[in-house]
Amino acid sequence: MESILNQIIEFLESRNHFLITAHMNADGDAYASVLAMAYVLRKKHKNYVIVFHDEQIDSKYSFLQGFEEITPYSRFSGATIEAAIILDVPSRKRIGDPANLLPAPDSCLKIDHHPFEEEIAHINLVDTNASSTSQLVYEVVSKYGIEMDEALATQLFTGIMYDTGRFSFSNTRQRDFEIAAHLLQYGVNPSEIANRLFFENSYESMKIIGYGLANMESVLDGKLAIIFLPLDIMEQNNHSEIEELANYSVSVRGVEVGLFIREVKPNYFKISFRSKGRVNVNAIARIFGGGGHLHAAGCRFTGTYQQLREQLIQEVKKHL
Repeated sequence: MESILNQIIEFLESRNHFLITAHMNADGDAYASVLAMAYVLRKKHKNYVIVFHDEQIDSKYSFLQGFEEITPYSRFSGATIEAAIILDVPSRKRIGDPANLLPAPDSCLKIDHHPFEEEIAHINLVDTNASSTSQLVYEVVSKYGIEMDEALATQLFTGIMYDTGRFSFSNTRQRDFEIAAHLLQYGVNPSEIANRLFFENSYESMKIIGYGLANMESVLDGKLAIIFLPLDIMEQNNHSEIEELANYSVSVRGVEVGLFIREVKPNYFKISFRSKGRVNVNAIARIFGGGGHLHAAGCRFTGTYQQLREQLIQEVKKHL
């Protein structure tokens, strides 16, 4: 990693106008790692723009410094871009519309912890053993000698806490606890961050979470659990506030794979996969044009729910 970190520092030092972006449907690690990199560039007096594919920027993360600088692609009015920093995303298609702004690969840096899908950058800090992209950004910050303070420490802690599920997922490593202990020295408040990420949902969203759980389906002799939210239910809530249903889908005793399916437009579905550990859900998601991690992945599907359900059950059955 030492050699890559040196290359990253040289890359950042040699350029002045950056695009920073992450995957569409940005999550806690995407927001946190992007804003931490923006913090680094700001400290080094570099120019940058932060552009996301998402039309709605999730206010859940408004407590992170620099949040107000994030611009949806649809409202981006243009800027000088000579280099790009691509965070928490393995391929161009997962970036969405901001991929249109990317310069040539030799002017791109990618920092990510997803399995490789596509070569989109000349410099790649990619480690699938890392818990999160925020953990890898911490390594950049440390090597670069950026002075730590509460704002930066909170950004990095948030990303690590989110992607480790409050330090409970199987991707949690000793290094995460070492970093967390270091960040706590700068005034990070773990309970406040946990509350903002996991325990501050609207009344309406909590009712919808209850609907999803009440209608959860058990198939394949109890080894697969499916939570489905149809379009009329999805239209009643802030989508980011119900993502925990993906984890609930695999929390039932005896379940090996959990699916959280939501219809976001007529006959257009987003699917989140979760695995207890034995099944590689990334392999299943990739069959449907998606991807992710061994135990957590996602994809999209166009068609009827019945078609989707049948195809998913058949693919999960093959992997059990």
